[in-house]
Amino acid sequence: MKRFLRSFALCFAFMLIFSGFSEAAGATMRVKTNGNNRKVSVANVKVNGFDLYSEYKPYVDNGRTFVPIRELTELMGANVKWNQKTKSVSISMMDKDVKLKINSSVVYVNGKKMRIDDASVPKLTQYTAQNNECKTMVPLRFLSESLGFSVDWDQNKRLAMIDNGVVKAPQQQNNAKPVQEPKAPVEKVKEPMPLPKEPEVNDAKPQPMEPGQKKNITVVIDPGHGGKDSGAIAEDKTTEKALNLRVAPRVESMLRERGYNVIMTRTTDEFIALSERAAIANRNNADIFVSIHFNSAGSASPYGIEVLYASENDVELKKDAGDQTLLAREVLNAVLKETGANSRGIKNRPELAVLRRTNMTACLIEGGFMSNPDELEKLKSDSYLDKLATGIVKGIENYNRKYM
Repeated sequence: MKRFLRSFALCFAFMLIFSGFSEAAGATMRVKTNGNNRKVSVANVKVNGFDLYSEYKPYVDNGRTFVPIRELTELMGANVKWNQKTKSVSISMMDKDVKLKINSSVVYVNGKKMRIDDASVPKLTQYTAQNNECKTMVPLRFLSESLGFSVDWDQNKRLAMIDNGVVKAPQQQNNAKPVQEPKAPVEKVKEPMPLPKEPEVNDAKPQPMEPGQKKNITVVIDPGHGGKDSGAIAEDKTTEKALNLRVAPRVESMLRERGYNVIMTRTTDEFIALSERAAIANRNNADIFVSIHFNSAGSASPYGIEVLYASENDVELKKDAGDQTLLAREVLNAVLKETGANSRGIKNRPELAVLRRTNMTACLIEGGFMSNPDELEKLKSDSYLDKLATGIVKGIENYNRKYM
């Protein structure tokens, strides 16, 4: 009888394991593309061994794996420019450059015009589980191989593994033998796509704040993008890199008034690699790192502010830095109070390079949507940017007071 019970328990355990695996590997979700509701298979993605985390999950549709462009390029270490007016995206990495346009099979690789098959066309995808928010989804294999990555596909795990041999995750890779995902045919045609101009950057006066609580605190302020990397581009050609550089000096000035040591990753319109931004903070033994960005979406409807962090449970470098949600929450709450903006919450984004590679408490604020016309008008206002900067500083002050 005991032998029977042991055998039964063992069989039952195996049933649970394999049923759980097949459910995870065969997971589906509902999305909408080009006005059509679709049921697609969820996919998993690793870049140089690092998992791609996103609430907007990659998926397989018509034999092609699609991934959210921003999350993928951050994990790759590539630069991305989104042009809201033309619904086009430009991705560059080292000596390679790829330009894609929503719902278009015409692509540009290093200035050469080409065509991809219709199944691989970039698309705006509405996620039913995320209140129908839109994300720009791009074909993983075509984009990865164009940027110099190899791509392997594990059919059993619905796992795409891309690698360029540059950075490896500390965790071990699984030993499952990958099979090739089918390649998209490419056909050559002509002509390059023009790039938009960016507006001038304006200065602003800092506002007085309450005195800092703890002395000798070093804060690194990181105005995102810069130089050849414009970040998002609004319909009126306002660039994210310019907005970031309008907010960051305000934050710097206020913090210095409070007695903080402040280091800026950039003070001019220059390109700084993501790895170097993190290295600046690590070399200077910073206590706090705050990266300043603005959001963009494939539609005009999303709006509001969110703050991103990389959980110490997902990033080994963060273990000694403690709970990463604390700074993110303080910054978000203070900014919302100052601006009256809509809250999109705090989100764990361990794939983001500047969060993953810094060894101190860090967060990245997305200060509003440049793709939302009403929010964009606010973001171009000096008085609103003053409020945004004041909120960031108060959030840092509150974190300092409570947790340092």
